[in-house]
Amino acid sequence: MTRLWQARLLLFFVGVLQLSTASGLAAGSEGGPRQLLITYRCAAVDRPAFRSYLQDQEGAMLEKLKSEGVLKGYQILFNPFVTTGTWDAMTILNFSNYASTQRWKEIERKSPGGLSAAGLKLAKPIQTYSADLEWEGSDKAPGSASKRVFYVIPYNYNSLDQYKAYVDGYVIPQVQGWIKEGVLSRYSIYLNRYSVGDPWDALFIYEYRDLEDFGKREETVAKVRGPLRNDPEWKHLNDIKATIRSETENTIAELIVGDANL
Repeated sequence: MTRLWQARLLLFFVGVLQLSTASGLAAGSEGGPRQLLITYRCAAVDRPAFRSYLQDQEGAMLEKLKSEGVLKGYQILFNPFVTTGTWDAMTILNFSNYASTQRWKEIERKSPGGLSAAGLKLAKPIQTYSADLEWEGSDKAPGSASKRVFYVIPYNYNSLDQYKAYVDGYVIPQVQGWIKEGVLSRYSIYLNRYSVGDPWDALFIYEYRDLEDFGKREETVAKVRGPLRNDPEWKHLNDIKATIRSETENTIAELIVGDANL
């Protein structure tokens, strides 16, 4: 084999390697989602006991998984109100890598939804979502996690590419404005990896600093949107947003155990 052909063969294999690497990156970290979101319902009479169970037994189990390196972080949110159209509690699991989700599958065999026998007497899992945390941001000084009000909004969309452009161009400028106004501590936006037939395609979780700042939501939205209306691209997205996504029932929640930031 001549040196010329050796050089050409080397370039060919380098090109294949680069293409393979690029394809792997495009498919997502290790080929699968690293976030699971699990929702639960319980009878009104069991809500106090279920909340205590989540804070103590469930929190201890998740903390153990975190110490073992299975979880990068976790949050357990609890709805402070009895509502018929949504959930009583939601657990958000952020795995260290996709392979670590296998450990959760093993837990599910004996503890559906991550609940022990004691937990299953108090509540039942509604749905488990495999998701990707696509957008997130926080204030440099987010404040106390114990005072935060979590506002959870599910959305459905028509086109993923269109929706991503909508979030980048319309949503993010607003939430960054809310952070600058001092009312929002953090935001997380998840995309459902397997959304066919599920209640939502995208899930927004806004973390307001406290109940007082959550009460300023409407006036802050109006204040931040004022200057944005001068941006033609933002205004166009605002005008057509009803054709891009639809919103379903919102949930107000509080963090009862877990990490301030996932």
